[in-house]
Amino acid sequence: MDQYRTNLIVRIAKLHYELGMSQIEIAKQEHLSTSTVSRLIKLASELGLVKITIVEPKHSFTDLENLFMARFHLKKVTILSDIVENQGVLLQDVSQAAAEDLSKLVTDHCTIGIAWGRTLTTLSQVLVPVKKKGVSIVQLNGGVSRVLYDAGYTTAIRSFVDAFNGDGYMLPAPAIVSNADIAKSIQTDQFIHESLELAKRCDIAVYSIGAIGHDTALYKMGYFSTEFYDHIVENAVGDVCSHFIDIDGKIADEELDSRVIAVPLSIIRTIPNKVVIAVGTEKAQSILSAIHGQLVDYLYIDQPTARKVLQLSNKIDM
Repeated sequence: MDQYRTNLIVRIAKLHYELGMSQIEIAKQEHLSTSTVSRLIKLASELGLVKITIVEPKHSFTDLENLFMARFHLKKVTILSDIVENQGVLLQDVSQAAAEDLSKLVTDHCTIGIAWGRTLTTLSQVLVPVKKKGVSIVQLNGGVSRVLYDAGYTTAIRSFVDAFNGDGYMLPAPAIVSNADIAKSIQTDQFIHESLELAKRCDIAVYSIGAIGHDTALYKMGYFSTEFYDHIVENAVGDVCSHFIDIDGKIADEELDSRVIAVPLSIIRTIPNKVVIAVGTEKAQSILSAIHGQLVDYLYIDQPTARKVLQLSNKIDM
């Protein structure tokens, strides 16, 4: 397309969207037919010259959020409505809320630890760029698998680096290995050791809470046989950064955890700002357990899941 036509399309789009002129008004001013103006406005959108964002009002769940903070002693809780009943859209909305707060939480010379998975990939796509000095971004848990599975950890690290003008540090290791001796050996590797040591000094940790089930990432990545996974879930209710936790938010299986390549759960617990994004009622029990295990400070969640977490909490309290 020649430059004249491109300029014409941009001008028509600006007149319509920025100055609020009707198609008839533009047609008269530009000496064009109304149908031509309509066609050029549509073309501007198709060419990506115009991007329309729907800014929907945030549904207020202030009372519910305050109840969460009071009951569970969290620093902040943000609860969003499932307006269109689509988990993909909901995850993006909840991630957007977390991204806005992260842009304020990140400071110069801080260290951010991030996990991987669908939630972190979604979050990485909506980060609010804020240029900081001396920020380090490090992977909290290994993710390499023998099974081809897009865990999104490289994408997430790169997006955080770009958003906060930081330096990125990968953890190029499997999430889980065959035995504890192999895990110890891998962690003696210079680069893996340095990444894990840096992760232990995180000011902020960002992750989701995994539910239990054959649809979860760790199972799909081929780390477990069906028989062994079914054995795990006898005591585990979910996972945090590849650590399987029980109903109290503690390690569910010590032998299995000795094979995990990740920052220890005991260290994650001490990170001062643990930002957790979790969507879906199937995660309610694992979210509640993580809260009980002091693994959550900032919680970003959807309203149906929030209510289910409270229902489970009420049953425990009874």
